[in-house]
Amino acid sequence: MFNNNEQLKSLSQAQFDKAVRLSNIVLASAERFANLHLELSKKLLADQAATTKALVELKDPKAVLEYQASLAQPGIDQAFSVARSVYDAALQTQTDIQSFVEEQVLEFNKQLCANLDKVTKNAPAGSEVAINAVKNMLTSATAAYDNVTRTAKKVGTELAEAGVEAAANSAKAASAAVARTAAAAKK
Repeated sequence: MFNNNEQLKSLSQAQFDKAVRLSNIVLASAERFANLHLELSKKLLADQAATTKALVELKDPKAVLEYQASLAQPGIDQAFSVARSVYDAALQTQTDIQSFVEEQVLEFNKQLCANLDKVTKNAPAGSEVAINAVKNMLTSATAAYDNVTRTAKKVGTELAEAGVEAAANSAKAASAAVARTAAAAKK
């Protein structure tokens, strides 16, 4: 299969480059999630300190209850903000890995076609029909793969966005209920 050491060396280098690229994708994803975690931890610590300080300064038990009720909406908003950030980071990772895999499939198909062309040159007369049939089958399979991939991306994105939208609407409804309950408690 390999005519000389140079082809083997070239193949080895290409595989090494692919492994490094995939490792960089995974590390970038880990970095995104670590940064999200660190930012959230800092924000939660600051929010807890501010809340504790505000609660200590309140003297009236009714004021404490009102203050606690006022924390519900910002807490819900923050939870959805965090969920959205995690979703976005996961989506970015998925997109990067999916692009990498698609590139590998396309490269494999190109190499297979190139190898089929080489085989055609050395094949006995009359075998061109069979080789062309294999090429056509490969082209059809690639087109089908592309269609399935595009459709899966679209459906996956639409479903995820619909889920996020439904969760946001549920949170708004829950927040409104909490606000009504807090308002009723004040009366």
